[in-house]
Amino acid sequence: MLNLFEMSEIIGRYGSGAETGAGARARVHIETFGCTANAGDTQKLRAILKRSGYQLVTDYKKADCVIVNTCTVTKRTELNVVKRLEELKKQGKHVIVAGCMAAAQPELVKSVLGEDTIMITPEELYPVMDFDFGFDKNSSVVGIIPISMGCLGECTYCIVKRARGRLKSQSPDRICSALRSAVAAGVKEIRITAQDCAAYGFDCMDTAVKLPELLRMLTEVEGDFRIRIGMMNPFTLLRIIDELLEAFESDKVFKFFHIPVQSGSDKVLSDMRRNYKVADFVEIVRRIRRRFHYCTICTDFIVGFPTEDEDDFRASLQLLEEVKPEKVNITRFSPRPGTEASKLKDMLARDKKMRSRMMSAIYHRMALEANNQLIGAELPVLVTERGDKGGVIARDPSYKTIILEGDLPPGSFHKVRVKDARSTYLVASVIS
Repeated sequence: MLNLFEMSEIIGRYGSGAETGAGARARVHIETFGCTANAGDTQKLRAILKRSGYQLVTDYKKADCVIVNTCTVTKRTELNVVKRLEELKKQGKHVIVAGCMAAAQPELVKSVLGEDTIMITPEELYPVMDFDFGFDKNSSVVGIIPISMGCLGECTYCIVKRARGRLKSQSPDRICSALRSAVAAGVKEIRITAQDCAAYGFDCMDTAVKLPELLRMLTEVEGDFRIRIGMMNPFTLLRIIDELLEAFESDKVFKFFHIPVQSGSDKVLSDMRRNYKVADFVEIVRRIRRRFHYCTICTDFIVGFPTEDEDDFRASLQLLEEVKPEKVNITRFSPRPGTEASKLKDMLARDKKMRSRMMSAIYHRMALEANNQLIGAELPVLVTERGDKGGVIARDPSYKTIILEGDLPPGSFHKVRVKDARSTYLVASVIS
């Protein structure tokens, strides 16, 4: 298991001068693929490098060493990562590979970059330093705090389990310490992340601290900030739903619930080994909306699972129409090496594409109808980042994306009036 010194020495092999260690330090560029958890790992890597005196550069062309924090959750992502590794190799860059591909597909990495490629797995990085992410006054107003790694599930299609393993929860004291550090540095949006946030603490049977208790501890930290809880799987969320909804009552918590259902068919859910039924998901959503009238339900669907027939797909469409989630992520099934589902006969790509387009069209129609009903509404928002094409991006209490004109400072709070709507965001003007 790597410690801070060892990781520093690994990167130091690519120093920008004759010396490493206390002498000349490498210029390092980090590129990140994948989910919020991966972004959290990158945040940790940046803290390690800064503490060790390395130069972090935004232009990879000026770097002595490029760290690629990889993702391999789908075949498309894998191909994108491999393409980038090949480009960096062609340009003669020294590359260190971190993330899920380093853990789950090291032979693939070696086939691209060579047998002597340095790799850092999520499991090695997870405990590499204390839970201080190096938040400082130059940090973004958005901060990521991973609360655990791994999960309790055994999904038949998932390669991430091979990369991140069984559930390992961080101690609540260390998480609260990280939050206090972030708030002191001016961070306003805290993204609590894990492979399954609802599973937090279930690996520590000797402690009563599960996600509801942890969330109450975090909201007791002084400061003006907002917390977004990441993905929660239905089968673990069911165990804590009532207590968790009570903890969500805090004004410091975005009313945002990311609950991936994956299919509207109980048969397919069983084949996926998801450990819940469609009715369980529907009941979770019912309880949330009964408690919070204004909230965002975000869910995920996998279309084209090998055992999904026409009736199963129609069941997914029916569930989508019934629940009307505010946000939907749609992924076409792709077999991942070493998983049980990869041994099944895959569906034709054109059929998966057709189903994906059908579901996407229904979702965007419903989302636009719902967002149009918000035109004229006045909402409190937190500005989180500047837009790529001008203006700024803000978040309302349910974590909806709000586009605002002007150069408002990230981290500022405002009241806005919605004047236009799209299926994936709202456009508003500032009132105060």
